[in-house]
Amino acid sequence: MTRAATMVAMPLQRTETPERRRKRPLSTLIRIASVIPLRRTYVTLFCLVLAGAAEGLGVASLLPLVTMVGPESGPPKGVGGQIVGAIEGIGLEPSLGLFVGLLIVGMVLKAALTLVAMNQVGRAVADVATKMRLDLIDALLAARWSYYVRQPVGRFSAALSSEAVQAGEAYTAAARFASELIQVVTYATVATLFSWQLGLLALGVGLLMVLTLNRFVTIAKRTAQKQKRHVRAMVAGLTDLLVGIKPMKAMGRHARFQALFERDAEKIRRAQRKQSFAREANKALQEPILAVCLAIGMYLSVSVYDLSAGQVLVMALLLARTVTAIGKAQQALQAVRVAQAGFLAISNTIEVARGMREAGHKGVAPSFEMAIEFRDVTFGFGDAEIIRGANFTVPKGKVTTITGTSGAGKTTMVDLLLGLHEPTGGDILIDGTPLRLLDLEAWRRMNGYVPQELMLFHDTLRSNVTLGEPNFTDEDVMRALAEAGAADFVSKLPEGMKTVVGERGTRLSGGQRQRIAIARALIHRPRLLILDEATTALDPETEANIVRNAVDLARESGLTVLAISHQPAWARASDNVVHLSEGRIVRIDRPGEEWSTRAEADLARRVQTAGPMN
Repeated sequence: MTRAATMVAMPLQRTETPERRRKRPLSTLIRIASVIPLRRTYVTLFCLVLAGAAEGLGVASLLPLVTMVGPESGPPKGVGGQIVGAIEGIGLEPSLGLFVGLLIVGMVLKAALTLVAMNQVGRAVADVATKMRLDLIDALLAARWSYYVRQPVGRFSAALSSEAVQAGEAYTAAARFASELIQVVTYATVATLFSWQLGLLALGVGLLMVLTLNRFVTIAKRTAQKQKRHVRAMVAGLTDLLVGIKPMKAMGRHARFQALFERDAEKIRRAQRKQSFAREANKALQEPILAVCLAIGMYLSVSVYDLSAGQVLVMALLLARTVTAIGKAQQALQAVRVAQAGFLAISNTIEVARGMREAGHKGVAPSFEMAIEFRDVTFGFGDAEIIRGANFTVPKGKVTTITGTSGAGKTTMVDLLLGLHEPTGGDILIDGTPLRLLDLEAWRRMNGYVPQELMLFHDTLRSNVTLGEPNFTDEDVMRALAEAGAADFVSKLPEGMKTVVGERGTRLSGGQRQRIAIARALIHRPRLLILDEATTALDPETEANIVRNAVDLARESGLTVLAISHQPAWARASDNVVHLSEGRIVRIDRPGEEWSTRAEADLARRVQTAGPMN
């Protein structure tokens, strides 16, 4: 059953893997920061710390400044007096202009350093998204074959697009969170220098606000995770549907999918609404909490502590800036929680793919001058045996066909030969050397492979043959097309090799697509050509032509052909026919040898009938 059919029968399948797990906040922040080299993150943090120090210097100038203005002006006391004393100690004259200048210089320096830090963050965001994409591609291309057959293609489409972008956004949010935390420390320190009671009050109000509004941070995180699951499921389902859209349209059953996608879209809409509400509620409720606490603080300062107007002004400013910085830090943390859904999703995909990494063995360089031998080969998944004690030989330069009913294990034989699976028993020998001892990548490069389900890209015919390899010339392409029997029809196309074949090659006929796939397999001059049910869907005449081309190639160039087919055309043309049934080889025919033996016997009978020659 195809995935598209499965979608019709049941709700869209979720692609979240069992490995998905919750991450502690600090652990997640560290993972986000360590995607790129940590020294770059350290440079950003250093700039932010300097920016905080510059701002603290500017704000601290308010402490002596407040006693130099207003009716109560006089010699600064407390921390303000200490600051004035330090300035006098370096030979400067404390004045209103000096402290205003320090305030302006501190704020300008803070803005400049923050700009430098955010420029680093902006560059890092693009690098994070790019690195996540490249890490995913590297992990996918290095994974074992068994990993691909269990994954919906759309899952990777979502990871490469929206999830990678969200990973970059998570880095931005983490940087802003760090910036706001530094501001919290800066203002809390200055407030404490002004009055330790004010410092405690500011931190207490900030803590109250964080605890009160933390529920909205949790809601944003939860809805972001739900939204990511539904988006991934929708992208995966749509990708599968578009791959098989032709039969769905032909049967008029595509409308059913609309309802399925609408259901997921509605769930995404609800998650987005809750996420947006949580974000805006966090912002909106911070202001009244701050206003209430500020009003209470000012009232107590004037009526209970009898502070001067200047001191009340500075107190109100420090309290407001400290609590506001705490609120912004919470908003930045909320943004991290939202963006981390995409970051954790793509990170999880990368980790799982890396866990399924193919164990490539750099063994001895392979040679194929004699034969391939399956010697007592057994293979299975768990307790289910698929191949049982297979023994047969594929001679060099000959045409060998493995035939049998569907499910007999024919394609599994090819997968074992290409190292996509490893035998659970026995050995596959290449010129007498076990495959497990060979350089697997070098062995694969010696093969040309044509599957039953062809994959042509929406690109030119030339690009589909070369797969974008720049070392192949037009002469190489024409030679491969000629060997595949495709040169004639390609030469008649108006644009020749530059013809765009359409999505999955839909602008070509089935036979033409098959020949292009064979040309792709032949362009690098392989030693072994494997045709896995490559002609099953073709008409008898087209199949016969492809079979004849393959046999002629084997006879003329010494190419070894291994065909997987239950079609009689291949059995008739092959030198060896291996009959497979339920994973066991039931017999091996050699039509070429039988034909030669019958011909020799017939000649001997005719000579005997004619009698001795005079």
